[in-house]
Amino acid sequence: MIEQDIDLKEGEGIRTAVDVAIFNNKGEILLGKRLVQAGFGTWGFVGGHLRTEEKIMDGAKREISEELGEDVQVEPINEILAVRENFLEPNFIHHITIIIKGEYIGGDIKVNEPKRCEKWEWFSLDNLPSELFSGVQETLESFKQQKITVISDWR
Repeated sequence: MIEQDIDLKEGEGIRTAVDVAIFNNKGEILLGKRLVQAGFGTWGFVGGHLRTEEKIMDGAKREISEELGEDVQVEPINEILAVRENFLEPNFIHHITIIIKGEYIGGDIKVNEPKRCEKWEWFSLDNLPSELFSGVQETLESFKQQKITVISDWR
């Protein structure tokens, strides 16, 4: 009998997510003001948890549509800007988030999930709001320096 080389229980409880840092043709970044418990009142990227057997790019496209509406045109780019791990209040669930780049093409951006997001706004990278969600500042600083960063917000 061949021995199993992987412990199928290892890693249980770790959630995987994808965020999309969406830039327009002016170099501005799109951020949403969060209304969910984790990071309430902070500004964050479009994104969310991957579904079982969902590919990263498919999850990114789904999250863009779910959060911004069907009319918006954003092209997710196969480029990783950062990887963030965190363990945030109130649920304290270990998360690994892959943050990719997205390019805004056009269309009407809507608050498509009003219980989760108050509003979407464009910001200059030199004039970001003070209350940023976990890893946003570090991701954008790394983007300016053209490098990929692993961000840990483990508390």
